[in-house]
Amino acid sequence: MSADIDERLDSFFAEARAGRPDTSAREMNFETRVMASIRERRAAAVSWYALIWRMVPAFAVIAAIAVVCSMTFNPAPSSDLFAAITTGQDEYMTKSLLTGE
Repeated sequence: MSADIDERLDSFFAEARAGRPDTSAREMNFETRVMASIRERRAAAVSWYALIWRMVPAFAVIAAIAVVCSMTFNPAPSSDLFAAITTGQDEYMTKSLLTGE
């Protein structure tokens, strides 16, 4: 009985191997479908340089605010060439004279 089952299984497998699947429906317009899916993916993805161009107005506003703030809050320049070095020196000298340090 097992030999009969084995023969039947072998014949089924042989028929399955011999039969070719019909792929003509899948092959029809394959290139068109592939190109359409590629176009769809490209349309959905936003490239990095497009994002940069969209961010330019925001960066321009930030730069303009920085320029306005630096011009508005900039202290009057000193005519003393050593102002950067001696700033706060008078206060230190006064404290040291008054406290004796």
